[in-house]
Amino acid sequence: MAKPYLITLLPSADVDLGRWLLQHYQQGYIERPHAPVFHVLALKWYGFGKDDYPLLVDGDTKTPTVDKILPLLEAQAPDELKLIPSDPALAAEVEAHQKFARSTTGHAVVLWSYFNLLKYKRVVWPSLTTHVPWYEKMICFLAFGLIRDLMYKGLGLNKTVSDQALQTIYEGFDHFDKVLADGRDYLVGDRLTFADLALASGMGPLILAQGYHGMLPNHAMCPPYMQKVYAELRQRPTGLFIQKIYDRHRAPALLSL
Repeated sequence: MAKPYLITLLPSADVDLGRWLLQHYQQGYIERPHAPVFHVLALKWYGFGKDDYPLLVDGDTKTPTVDKILPLLEAQAPDELKLIPSDPALAAEVEAHQKFARSTTGHAVVLWSYFNLLKYKRVVWPSLTTHVPWYEKMICFLAFGLIRDLMYKGLGLNKTVSDQALQTIYEGFDHFDKVLADGRDYLVGDRLTFADLALASGMGPLILAQGYHGMLPNHAMCPPYMQKVYAELRQRPTGLFIQKIYDRHRAPALLSL
């Protein structure tokens, strides 16, 4: 039986969360990664919009976004792989944590990272083009400035937005530092939940987490002001927790192609 396809925007944190879910639920798949802008064309080919990634294509069944992929896989999973607690109160905690990590802090991660990293083609190149179709890589090489401008415009990026995003990021780390202050191993209960994966993938780029499959930039190639942020956040309780989740629960594969 043919494996499902995962249509992705290569560097997206939600895409890496989708990869992680498929790995966790032991679902084989083949990834079809795309560079920014080109992912829109790929999604349109399947009849979906620009924000409907990752898109899981399994025969005639097409499931867009992590929020729809999760319940699909969770419903089929044995109890030992469940990521949503059966207790409604605990499930509500998971939902609150994952929403804060992905929607509030995670969105700020996107804004700050793209605004700053896209200034440096050689730094961001692997994150944009690893294993994408050859013609996408060629066009990215020739028209990098135009693609960067389109991304800046599409996300409304400027220095003011970037600076505010960094403030939101620090507030997000403050929030989770307080949650983790009691020394807990997981955000909710005594086992891995969706909240842990959402936090690790959504905020993992801020510590350049080892194990992230979306080709994060090389720390040594990043500008000094970004290196300083990465180094500081990596040593905070939330940063240490993120890396622990990767070390314990992420397989060492790169991309499932």
